[in-house]
Parts: sequence; C-alpha cells; structure tokens
Amino acid sequence: MGRADRASLAHDAGVALALAVPVALWDARVHAAPTAAGLWRGMSDPPGAARLLVSAAVGILGAALLRRHPAAVRRPLLVLLLAAAPLIPLFTGRGLALLAFQGAVLVLVGGAAMAVSIARAAADPDGTPARVPGGLLFAAAFLFYALLGTRIPGPAGPQGDEPHYLLMAQSLLSDGDLDLRDEFARREYSGFFAGTLQPHTSPRSPAGRIYPIHTPGLAVLLLPAYALGGYAGARLFMSALAALTAVLVHRLVRDASIHSSAATAAWAIAAFTPPLAFYAVALYPEVPAALATAAFLILARRDPGWGGAILAALVASALPWLHPRLLPLAGLGLALTLARRCPWIARLSAVAIFAASVSLLLFFFRSLYGRASLSAAYGPGFAADVSPARAPWGAAALLLDRQFGLLEIAPVFVLALAGGAALARWRPGDAARAALLGGATFLTGASFSMWWGGACPPARFVVPALPALALALAPALRARRDAAAALAGVGLAIVAVAADAPRALHNRADGESGLLRVLAPSLDLDGLLPSFVLGGPQAPLLALSLAAAASLALWRGARGLAVGALGYAALAGGLRAEPLIDRRLATLDVLEAWEPARLAGPMGPPALVDLQVPLDLRRAPWLLRPLEMQTSRRVDVPPGLYRFEVVGRALSAEGGARVARLDLVAGDLALGSAYLQEGQPGPVLSLLLPAGARRLALVGSGVQGAALIEEARLVPQEVVPRARREDFAWPRVPEPDRYRVGAGDVRTTCLDRSEPEGEGFRLQGQGGAFLVESGRGAEVVARVTRPRPSASDALSWGTRRVPLGTGRDVEVRLPAGEGMALGPTAVVPARLSAYGAWITFSGAVGGTRATDARSASPAARPMVTVRSAPPDSGKWYGWRMWNGPDIGYAVQRGSLQKVRSPT
Repeated sequence: MGRADRASLAHDAGVALALAVPVALWDARVHAAPTAAGLWRGMSDPPGAARLLVSAAVGILGAALLRRHPAAVRRPLLVLLLAAAPLIPLFTGRGLALLAFQGAVLVLVGGAAMAVSIARAAADPDGTPARVPGGLLFAAAFLFYALLGTRIPGPAGPQGDEPHYLLMAQSLLSDGDLDLRDEFARREYSGFFAGTLQPHTSPRSPAGRIYPIHTPGLAVLLLPAYALGGYAGARLFMSALAALTAVLVHRLVRDASIHSSAATAAWAIAAFTPPLAFYAVALYPEVPAALATAAFLILARRDPGWGGAILAALVASALPWLHPRLLPLAGLGLALTLARRCPWIARLSAVAIFAASVSLLLFFFRSLYGRASLSAAYGPGFAADVSPARAPWGAAALLLDRQFGLLEIAPVFVLALAGGAALARWRPGDAARAALLGGATFLTGASFSMWWGGACPPARFVVPALPALALALAPALRARRDAAAALAGVGLAIVAVAADAPRALHNRADGESGLLRVLAPSLDLDGLLPSFVLGGPQAPLLALSLAAAASLALWRGARGLAVGALGYAALAGGLRAEPLIDRRLATLDVLEAWEPARLAGPMGPPALVDLQVPLDLRRAPWLLRPLEMQTSRRVDVPPGLYRFEVVGRALSAEGGARVARLDLVAGDLALGSAYLQEGQPGPVLSLLLPAGARRLALVGSGVQGAALIEEARLVPQEVVPRARREDFAWPRVPEPDRYRVGAGDVRTTCLDRSEPEGEGFRLQGQGGAFLVESGRGAEVVARVTRPRPSASDALSWGTRRVPLGTGRDVEVRLPAGEGMALGPTAVVPARLSAYGAWITFSGAVGGTRATDARSASPAARPMVTVRSAPPDSGKWYGWRMWNGPDIGYAVQRGSLQKVRSPT
C-alpha cells in the first residue's frame, strides 16, 4: 500500500470516527459540579452497546458515501471530533473549559462544518447558476417561518410589546377605537396571553381612558390577518412580510450585478439565519421597516417615474405610523428615491403625500394625548431617553452585547465590513445608499437609552438595516466562501437551538445571556463577553478587543483568527473574577438531568443533599434596613422538595427588635417565607415545589432594625426524575388562585387554563391538568360535576384511569400512593377529560370533606398573601403582619412602602 493510499485510508477513518463520535454521545452530557464533598464529575445518559454499534455503523456508512467527494469537501467534518473533548475533564478533572463542546454547542460546530462542506461541494467558478424564480424563494422562506412558528416563542407565548399590539388590534376590531379600558376589564387578551397583562399605558391618557403608548400602525397592518386568524393569523402575515423582504434582498443583490450565486446565498442568509428568522414569527414593527428598506434600495437604483415616486411616498408615509423612530428612515428613503430623474410634479406629489401623512400623525397624537408631538404618547420624560450622545455606546452594544447584540446570534454579518469595502469600489452608489439607509435606523436605535428594545429577541433595532447589511455582505460571500459558509452555518444552527429551547431568546436586562445559558448550562460564559446592559469599563475594553480579533481574522484569515482568539481569551480570562464552573449553574445542570439510574462516571451518582443551589444575591451581602428591599437573580429549578437556608444575622442597635422578612417568589406566586430575627440562627424552610419554579427569586425586606444577609441557598431533598417531569410542568397561568390551593394536607395546582370557580376549577374545553398534594398514606376525594356527561369521560390519576360513567355528579376516592413521594407528601398528576366539567379535590376524613382554604376565615390562617411580585413591577407585595390585621407593605415606584392592605 502506497503512501497516498495510506493517507486516504487514514482520512476515511478520521471521517468515520468524526461522524460516529457525535452520534454516540449525542444524548449524553458530561457534568462537573462543586458539591459539599468536592468537585463531582459524571455523565448523564451514557451510550449503551446498541448506541455504540449504531454510531459505528453511521460513521462507516457516512465515510463510504462521502468518499467520492474530494478531501477538501470532507476535511471540515473532522472538527466533529470535538464531541469527545468533554471526556477529558470527565476522567482527569482538567480542562474544564472543554465541557462546552457538547449539547447545543455541537449543533453550532456541526452547522459550521456541514455548511463549509456543502459550500465547497457546490462551488463551480465557471458555471452560471440557474435563475431562481422569486415565487419559489418566497414559498421556501414562508414555509420555513410557518414551521419555525410552531416552536418559537414556545409555551411563553407573545412577549414584550407583542400582546399589546394584538390587544390594540382587538380593540380596533371590536370597538373601532384605541381605548383599551374594556379590553383590560374583560381580559380580552386571554386568548393569546396567559396571566395578567400589565397595560403599556400612555401617561398622557385622558382621565377615564387607557390609551396605549404604541403608535397604531402595526395594529392596523395586522388587523385583517388578526380578524381572520387571531394570533396565529397575525404571525403568518408577519412571516409573509419577512419572506417578501428576503425576496427583495435577492433581487437587490442580483440587480447590483454581483454574481447570481451570491444573490442566492444572500437570500438564504437573510431568510434562514437570525435575526430576521426570529422576527418573522414575532409581532414587531421592525419587519415591515426592513421591507421598506429593501424597497427603498431597489427604487433608488433607477429613475422611479410616477409609479416609483408614489410607491416610495406611500412606503415612507406608513413608517412613522409603525414607530416614530422610523421617521429618519422614511425621510431619507423618500429623498434618495426622488433624487433620481423624475418629473417635478411627481416629486411634489410624493412630498405632499408624505407631509400629509406626518401631519395626520401629529394630529392623531394631539387628539389622543393633547400634544402634536411624535413623543406625545411617551410623556415628558421621553426626551431624556433619546440622545445622539448615546449613539457610540448604543452602536457598539447593538453589535457586540452578549445578550442583545447582532453578532452574538448572526456572526456572518461581521463579513459585511470586508464586503462593504468591495461594494464601495464596484458599486459606489449602492454602497452609499446602503450605508445611509442602514445607518439611519441603526444610529437612531443606538440613541435610545433602552437600545435593546425591551423584552424581545436580540438585535431588534438592527432588523430594519438587514437589507443594507445583506447587500454589503454579498461581495464577501464568494471572496471569503469558507468563512461565510461557516458563520452562516452557525447562524442557522442558532435558529435550530432556539427552536428546541425558545428560552435562548428570552433575555432580561440583567446581563445574563439566555443563549449562552442554553449553549453551556454549567459554565459561566457571560464574563467572557461584553455586557453593555450592565456597563462598566470592561464592556468597551472587551468590545474593542473583539473588534481587534475580528479585524485580524479578516486580514490574515485562519492564522489571524487563531492569534486574535488566543489574545482575546487571555484578556477576557484575566478580567473575570468568577470561576468558569459556576456552582449555581453547574448544580442546576445536574438537577435538570437528574435520573439516578442514568448517571455514571468515575465518581458514581452524587448525593442530593451534597448539591446546593446558591441564590445569586446581587451586590451581596445584603444590608436590610426598615422598608428596604433587595431581590436576587431569578433561577429555574425542577420539581421536588428543597430546603431553603439563609446565612445572616440581625445587627445590634439601640432599642427595638431586629427583624427581616425573606420571601421566595416566582412572578405573582409566593412560594414560601421566613424571618431572620435577633438572637436566632438563620432560618431554614422546607420548600415543596410540585411543579418546580420558573424565575424563582429571593426578596429580602427590612422590617425592624437592620439585618445582614450573607448567603442563601436551596438544598434539594427529593427531585422528580427527568423522565416523569412532563406531568409536573409549570402552570400555564401561574397565579395565586391556581397554585397549591386547598386546606389541610390536600392542595391542588392547576396546570392549564382551567378557571377557578368556588372550591374547584372549571375546565375550559375538553381537558384539564392538575397536580394534587396529600399525605403519603391518605385518600383524596375528587368531586366532578359535568354539564354534558359522556360515557368516554374519565379521570386519570397517576397511572390509573377512572371512568366517570354517565352521572352528572360523581365523587371518587383515590389513593395518594399513585403519585411521586416528596418527603411526607405525595404529589399525583391528575387529568380530567370531560367537556366543561367542574372538579375539586379534598381530603377524606371520616367520610367528610375538608374545608377549602379560600372559604376559611382569615383568623384561621397564620398568613394571608395578598399579592407578591418582583420589586420593579409596581404590584402589591403585601401580607397581614403582627402589627395589625390590615397593615402590609406594597412596592411603589421601586421602594417598599407601608400601606393599608386592600383586603
């Protein structure tokens, strides 16, 4: 066998191994978590013999099928061998950073490798690709968005401004106006928003009215689709606008005489990678604005004539109605179109249409809010929120912030810098128009104090500039084919990751990246990237270092990338103060995968009580004085039984007792409370979480004297195994009247949209899902009343199914032993199938039914929670206290105030 044959055989073996390793380890996860006994290392879901055989067969078959392709096409696949990297820290305890190369990160690595291989295989420098019809491009993108919309935004539903635009459309549909009083009073948002929607009310609303802070353009645009198909119809309409935007990007790049393959590649990147893919299934004004930008770039390439001038005027006229900050884009786009040769009467007509639209918008603001100003709806403080002086900071943030930056989710657009320079040489007019239109919206968004755009996917304010960025990117798609393919593959993989875990897109302005948490749940990667939300000197330093590393990569290729990456890693590692393995994140990663029979490794399964989840006390330690409040970062924990421990003390002072109150909350739910009192050790609280907890937070409140809270943690006692958690899901409507309601040992949590009614719940439709708690040896009585009995009606209780017969009123005695034992309590999943039925669960004591807590007198309850919420929500956070039955506390304007309880 010659040297060439041996090299070919070795390459084939490498490709086979690179394909086999990810298949073998796809479901496995390597963990490293600090515990009370030291660093525990192990693997969840290790591959068995059958998986190893399947992976070997996949590797051999894949290598055989790929053998006909050149080595250059197959070589990128060797990077998949990184799937084995986490085994090094598993067995040695060293190189913990290699734990990143598993799970979602492998999707990114695989996406990049496959994209490079496909790009190399499809490269044909001499051929001319066939012209692709615009209708086919539109259909492909629209179908992709329709499928993506079934996964994103996930169970959370519409977020941020989205439900408010829908409610405006509902008001226009039902009342023909924008006064939302009756819509909020009748909860007309319940069809698309779970829970209580807090109004985005204009502070200039007249007395007795609730006018929205948002301009009505998007609601009007969505109205026909919403009237026909509700929330789903509105999203499909937005997907159609996004698909049309991608088609116009294809035409724009093709008309700019860039190679037709680059036009198709630019279309694919615009359509299938972030951020357009994320906003195509959301309801924000940015997608129509991106469509307008593409239209302006096409119209301004040639003499518009009458038709083009009027079309540009209509597009420009609509933009300020979508959002006032789009006015610069509207004016500039119309000006660039009318700067071409055009009849003067057409120019004057277009300007008149635009001026009339802006005047009508000002009149609209004056009639509703009392001022003819584009900022009238926002109130007097709006001017302080927008300043050109913020633009440099906001511009860097829109590109590089670890939570909301464009390049975090769409790194391929870094090549727009090199492509834009080439475009400026080849097509200076196109380059200038792209820079002007893209810069208009980019810099306007960067001038806002809330440049990230609120509770929305990343890069919201960059979306209108995407057609301009795609045009600048196009020349680099051929000149830097491998880099473009790899980065585009990463972007497409991020879409796949978000479709599997929509929480990757849900960021709050707290510096914690949802995407980084999904990519590496046990590693603290946030400190390696800049946060312009948190600010500080590290953000611009890390941003400048990232820019330098990217410049090196663009200038020197792979060598520059290696040097830049090493330099940046050294700088970022030197600046971070926290360890790479975050105890809180690593422990939560183990608990999320908790299945004792599926945990293996050199150390065996860990003891649950050795695992501790420290709560992140921001600016710890907390010094709590009377009426002062602190809130920890929020955390998600799986269902189970926990012990809540606090390390702290009351500080000595002259006169009076020292007391602080500690509340564990999850949104509107009060999960538990304890007091830190003078002369007593830190409180320890048993915390039963039958459905786990989403965004659990600790709220510390000073009551009397002063107290110091040094540490707080959750110690798991019992955790529901991962295989059973589908029945222990977080409630769809997590509100106090649906969560753990009941008396004595029997409590019920409603998991779906069934409505509380009396002592029980009324099903909204055919089925209802509940979690029922009781003592482990007790009996539970389920009473069901059905308006339309059916022989097929049944109650599922744990693993058993109980037919309900044909009677209207049914009472069933059920054993608690069917459920999951969590300490002394058994939690049983229950599902009722009976259209419109009413159901209640209670204890069976001597043949009588226990009294429901909601019917008990206040004196019978040691504590009555009125309402609990995060301290920035402005909601009640009250309780009956020892200083009077009607005195409590409320959060008002961010501070704790003593008030008279509303109950």
